[in-house]
Amino acid sequence: MSNFALEIFDDESPKCQFYTVKLDGEELSETDKFFEKHYETDRLKPYVQQLSVFISDTIGTKRGAINDFFREERKAQAFPPPAKIEIEEVDFGEDFPLRLYCMRLSSSCVILFNGGEKTSWTAQDGETKVAFREANHYADKIQMALNNGDIKLCAKKREILDTTTEKPYTELF
Repeated sequence: MSNFALEIFDDESPKCQFYTVKLDGEELSETDKFFEKHYETDRLKPYVQQLSVFISDTIGTKRGAINDFFREERKAQAFPPPAKIEIEEVDFGEDFPLRLYCMRLSSSCVILFNGGEKTSWTAQDGETKVAFREANHYADKIQMALNNGDIKLCAKKREILDTTTEKPYTELF
């Protein structure tokens, strides 16, 4: 699997800062690839819009990255939240067809990965299979870097910093 870097995806939201991963040599981040691919499909466009509103408005502006908003997917997490979680701004329903994988580092910092259309009962099968595997790989590498002290969350728990320089982390994993 290719090397990747963490990049800021959205740092304008008051409650949560979002990062994404970008593969070495790629033009688009993994999250941008997800949104572009699924937004181009007319059948999935309204679901992409719902997910975007949930991330930017509900998490980013109103509530932050509340643990209940995340679906556990081994070492990674995913959106939308489990169906039992009610969110007044968005109704994901029982059969929401998309999964966007991510990693919640704190209530104010989330790393967004890629995802896919949920076409099977489990994330390890169907069209989410590759994105699920990659998300868990990214989450594992990021968690190792946190555990080893190579990176850390700043005091506000919004920014990922290089522990040596105290500046935003820009190295490849």
